[in-house]
Amino acid sequence: MQNKSLVILLLIFISFFHLCILEENNTEFNGEEDNVTYGSYNESDIEEEDPFKDYNFTNVLLYDDTNYTLLEKNDINFVLFYSQYCYHCHKFLPTFIEAADYCKEQKLKVVFSRIDANLNNNASETYQIYSYPTIYLILKGKRHKYQGYRTRDALINFMNKKLSDEVFKISKLEEIVEYQKKTPIVLLSTVKDKSSQIFKYFYDYAKDSYEYNFFSCLSEECLKKYGEDIILFKNFDEKEVSYAKSYEKLSEMKNTSISDFISTFAMECGSLLTMESLEALVRYNKTGFFYVRNSSDEENVKYDKLFKELGKDLRKDNTYTFVCDTGIIYQENIQDAFSIYEGDLPAVFYYQHNLPNPAARNKLYSLRHLDMKKVSIESLKNFIKDIKKGKLKRDLYSLPVSESKMVNGIRRLVGKTFDQYVIDEKRNVFLGIVESDDYREEDKRFLEILGNLTEKYKDLSFTYISANTNEPRDLLIKEDEIPVGFLYTNAMEKKEIIRFEPKNFSEVYEEEVVSFLDENLKKHKAKDTGKEKKKENVQTDL
Repeated sequence: MQNKSLVILLLIFISFFHLCILEENNTEFNGEEDNVTYGSYNESDIEEEDPFKDYNFTNVLLYDDTNYTLLEKNDINFVLFYSQYCYHCHKFLPTFIEAADYCKEQKLKVVFSRIDANLNNNASETYQIYSYPTIYLILKGKRHKYQGYRTRDALINFMNKKLSDEVFKISKLEEIVEYQKKTPIVLLSTVKDKSSQIFKYFYDYAKDSYEYNFFSCLSEECLKKYGEDIILFKNFDEKEVSYAKSYEKLSEMKNTSISDFISTFAMECGSLLTMESLEALVRYNKTGFFYVRNSSDEENVKYDKLFKELGKDLRKDNTYTFVCDTGIIYQENIQDAFSIYEGDLPAVFYYQHNLPNPAARNKLYSLRHLDMKKVSIESLKNFIKDIKKGKLKRDLYSLPVSESKMVNGIRRLVGKTFDQYVIDEKRNVFLGIVESDDYREEDKRFLEILGNLTEKYKDLSFTYISANTNEPRDLLIKEDEIPVGFLYTNAMEKKEIIRFEPKNFSEVYEEEVVSFLDENLKKHKAKDTGKEKKKENVQTDL
């Protein structure tokens, strides 16, 4: 079931969109994704070896239930609530320590603290800690929950913005260059009237943003060069993007316009797919084309530049190109979640998050039928146009083709073999849909019933597919409606797909399957027989 596969992804990186996204340090989280609650624990569960022995906490203070009330005594305090059993906490701790060490080196008057929330219930209840890791920035007794990217610079940038104005005033453009060394995206407003609705939208977004720096400049130099506008500076692609020239007229600005403008131009075309960029696609409801290849194949790597150029053209339609390198260790999660295997490569993975049908969101199209030696921007544009128009047959979400193809007399299918055995005009097919053929009792019982019927219906091909890890073409399967079946009357004149649905999904009976098959096979056979008699009568009359 495609929805589950997406959750595995967006459980591997977003889960999926959100437990999985939390595995990366530079992923955004909202304090609820890790789903680890505080509470009781067994002392026997605690490892004798210190789980934190490899961390250098020199610049991170340890608090507990006896002294946590002192946290708010410091003017500036970053507090990390974690659990020694939490994988995501162990992933983030080195970054938190790095931020503390950096602030110490820069002689910044900020305290970094930590509390094992699993062992200190009073502190956890006071700060309402329901998931790990949770971070608070405490400024003069006021708590600010951090929900930004898990990087050193993001933490420090968050603190700096809380300590100063959301929009910095500058007098010359050179100052922008200095800030770009710290953050890849910088926003500049040259709007004169700061009481205008346009500047208010700019200011409101700046106030809630922790990713970028926002500036206002009304110098003669700025106004002469840009006029009244909002400029996005970045150290990749176009370098500078004008809101008024590239996006829409300032007079047409809406309260969501700044966010849309940034989300459209802040992602780098043809860059390596990361958890952060994938999460951004989900957050902003964008369409993604991922060029999937292996870095060990030099022939495929050289096409990265083509996809980068293609991305600049596609971005006009809110579509973004990324490179997914299956040879990189951390990207194996992406590869597994999208069910992409080496035999598929090179390929384009088409991802559209905002479609209502989960099965239609993820589409893999192989590039193997293209002559990769002659591939060009134009041929790639035509290839993607064909995808959007539905002219190309996409590859189905699938496990690798298994060597064991028959189970109890039933053909076991995966997505890659679905069309071969189900969409075949030479035979009628009954397709059983199970969640898994491994552990669910209701699935095992359903497959046992189908195996028993292979002798009774010798002219019918019995197949099944595990929808948890494979996709049946053009069938929308709901999670709570499995096991289920479909009769494909491919060999009959009236080709139909007829759904078999048991009275009770948790307990399928052989009698109801037999009744369904007898009724529908007889009905279709009678229709065909009737048409044959009509043909015979016509021939006799002639």
